[in-house]
Amino acid sequence: MARNKDRRTLGMRITEGFLPIFGPAQVGRQDADGRGVSEAERERDRELRTRFERVTGPDGRTYVVEHTD
Repeated sequence: MARNKDRRTLGMRITEGFLPIFGPAQVGRQDADGRGVSEAERERDRELRTRFERVTGPDGRTYVVEHTD
């Protein structure tokens, strides 16, 4: 009868049962200071930005195309 008062879904009850074992998801702040960026990562980013271009199609979807020049 106590189960009828519990409005959680079966999936939620199972998930909450695992929380003491695995703990909650770890979500970091996006604006927090990171580990820093190496010179190799900066160079890779520069190459990608000069080699590819982000384009928005007529349907509003965004995709990446490679420069041909």
